[in-house]
Amino acid sequence: MALNRRALITQGAIAAAAIAIAWAFAATVLAHTPRMGLPIDDGYIYLTYAKQFGRGQPFTYYPGGGYSAGATSILWPMLLAPFWTLGARGHALVWVSFGLCTALYAATAIGAYRVARRGGDEITGVLAAALVLSVSAFAWCALSGMEVALASALLVATVLLLLEPRGDRPRTRLLLCLAALALARPEATVLVVAIIAVSAWPLRRTPRRALLWLAPLAPLAAWLAANRALAGHWFPNTGVSKSHFYLPGFDWTYWIGAVHHQITHALWGLFAADLNPFGPTRLVGVLWLVGAWRAWRWGRANDRRLAMAVLVAGPFVQMVAVFATSGAVWWFQGYRYLAPGFPLIAIVAAWGLAPIAALPRWASRAVAIAAALAIAAFAIKPMRDDILSYAQGATDTNTQVVQIGEWIAAHRPDARVMFHDAGAIAYYGDTEVTDMLGLVTNHQAEVALNGPGSRFEQLESLPPEQRPTLFAYYPTWLGVPDFYGEPLLHTMVRGQFSPGDRQRLTGGADMEVFEASWDHVGTAERPLVPQPGWTMVDRVDVADLDSERAHAWRGALGRRRLADPSARWSFVERELGPSGLAIDGGRTIRGGRESFTLAVTPGKPVRLILRTGGARGIPLHDVPPAPVQLAIRDASDGRELAHATLAPADGVFVEVPFELPAPATSALAIETDASDAYRAFHWFAMQPN
Repeated sequence: MALNRRALITQGAIAAAAIAIAWAFAATVLAHTPRMGLPIDDGYIYLTYAKQFGRGQPFTYYPGGGYSAGATSILWPMLLAPFWTLGARGHALVWVSFGLCTALYAATAIGAYRVARRGGDEITGVLAAALVLSVSAFAWCALSGMEVALASALLVATVLLLLEPRGDRPRTRLLLCLAALALARPEATVLVVAIIAVSAWPLRRTPRRALLWLAPLAPLAAWLAANRALAGHWFPNTGVSKSHFYLPGFDWTYWIGAVHHQITHALWGLFAADLNPFGPTRLVGVLWLVGAWRAWRWGRANDRRLAMAVLVAGPFVQMVAVFATSGAVWWFQGYRYLAPGFPLIAIVAAWGLAPIAALPRWASRAVAIAAALAIAAFAIKPMRDDILSYAQGATDTNTQVVQIGEWIAAHRPDARVMFHDAGAIAYYGDTEVTDMLGLVTNHQAEVALNGPGSRFEQLESLPPEQRPTLFAYYPTWLGVPDFYGEPLLHTMVRGQFSPGDRQRLTGGADMEVFEASWDHVGTAERPLVPQPGWTMVDRVDVADLDSERAHAWRGALGRRRLADPSARWSFVERELGPSGLAIDGGRTIRGGRESFTLAVTPGKPVRLILRTGGARGIPLHDVPPAPVQLAIRDASDGRELAHATLAPADGVFVEVPFELPAPATSALAIETDASDAYRAFHWFAMQPN
């Protein structure tokens, strides 16, 4: 009884410390901005999904919107939704989100104490909790309104449940925990599948018992199937927008290099760099190695190998899953993708200190107190700096996206808004929205990944009833200001008060709301030079993804490199010529080859016109200053059908004709073969009247 009472008192003290840290974050926010806010806009994305769940419109992002596959964690907004239904509307839901994050943050630290105590003693458990609470980067991420605290708590709970005595059937609590973990973070799915496979394999001779282990995968399978059926892909939209596999220029050589680079830099940054999140020394890395060895020995001796494997390898399995699928750089927004595994690292590091229990009682307590004081001393400055960074982020979101959302609700409640920060504007604005980055709007991520030329072409092709009436942007982010009308609202951020070595998360000093203008639509959809006696029968609008798909277009755009900007893959050019203003999106064909298929009338000659040229110097799209030889070939047999010389770009559009013989079929498959890189905006197929 005394032991239980002491353990309860210890856990209460851990919870109190976690709450004190959380309140320090909130109090610092309120010292710099009049009301509580979340430091990153993504936290408001979950509030928006929670609001829609609470309204009885689950998996949608605005009233009347269709299925949206934008929630990276489907479970987190479900936990928030009942509070909205019960009356936590508007800004009150921000406090609910912060409060739930605080509770889960405290639960994670308590869980770390309980796991570490199983393999050590009371002192080891306290040190594990102290390590968890000392990691300021983890506190920042866990309290940010994202799903980090939920995923962390579920990871620690999984280890605790795996430590329990096993019976003939899997425990219901463990199955529920695994199901929740798979829905909490996508990369946790890899860990859940591994746990299920290892647990079910010994039961393969009794299929009914083995199949019970598959139950946690049922909710995940239903969610993935809904994404595939309704959004066109298995991943949530965030997975598409940040995935390696959807990036232009992807190949497996790039993937291997990118994953290796990210993993090695992450490991160095987590354990060896001067500013690693676990303290200013490399001691935690050394302690982790000792603790991992002790954990594995303890797991073998107590028949808890699976629990110890999850504890030791779990963070790194998730890390590899993140980097194997995502092109986001590893330090993005305060370790948010890796943070759920930080408590497991802290537990193992605490086990590295477990040998102090073998010392005399007075000595072990003295060493433990010294270690706890050292942890606290090392944590003070990083914690203070990250608290200021959190407050800076919350102040900036209140200044920009929150203000814009409230302005839209007050002044333009019926607007259709296109933006790039999808959270607070949608949450407070509560109107029809389109996310340019594709995080919450299906089928937009590919457009964003292909750059400003594809964005221009997609906007240009929208029917009038689907066009945005407002844009909410940092002015340069859209890449195509041709659709900007009058600016209606400016949101200037204040000077920076967070430490200079902490990344400020705002994308610019002034996010603006623009009236949409559609005066420049369709200015370059036909040849600029008249073709008397010829009729356009088909065209490939290069950089327009729909047109490219319809014509089976492929282009040698060059090999991708890690962190390449989307602007490398397409661009927009403008010319004021004899026929007026012409605006067209295009691509640089760096490898000198394209292929596409045109619909033509058999038996008639074809005049194929390439629109090329443009400015001499376009960032990321330089072309040779010398003429380029371009041949047109029949894709079926490689025969050369025509050729021409493309002059160096000199600032204007140039339309180069190729006279092709009459095709025998209605599908004319074309390949190009150029001596060097060139630009392509349009291919027009003309035939005689």
